[in-house]
Amino acid sequence: MSETLLLMRRFLSDEFTKNKIGMRFEEWMLLLPLSESVNINQKELSERLVKDKTTISRLVDGWVKKSWVKREVSRSDKRQFYLRFTKKGKEVWEKGLPIISSADLVFRNHLTETDEKELYLLLFKIQSSVQLVGKSKSKELG
Repeated sequence: MSETLLLMRRFLSDEFTKNKIGMRFEEWMLLLPLSESVNINQKELSERLVKDKTTISRLVDGWVKKSWVKREVSRSDKRQFYLRFTKKGKEVWEKGLPIISSADLVFRNHLTETDEKELYLLLFKIQSSVQLVGKSKSKELG
């Protein structure tokens, strides 16, 4: 599975470069939580990406410098900042969506409909296993 994941990432990285998206595939993936959540702060981003606070701070500083992301002060807690795409950031990020869609077609190219259904079922089982282990580890630590 790990080898397949690496091949898929390399393919997507090459496609992003070849199509001159304006950001690397790795950056695109790190910005994914911002596209999925209206209110996400650096702490939540750190948890979602499984990266330490310092790394997240540097990432966000870089995104702000590139004008992809802005920090907005929370109305309810002035100490907290929410991360939001800027117009430029959203436009650049969305340029990657067709690349992801076309890559999905490449990845599924030789799968029958039955193969695809089985793959999704297996991926769901893997995700469920990982989530269950993660929850039990959290309870052990807490």
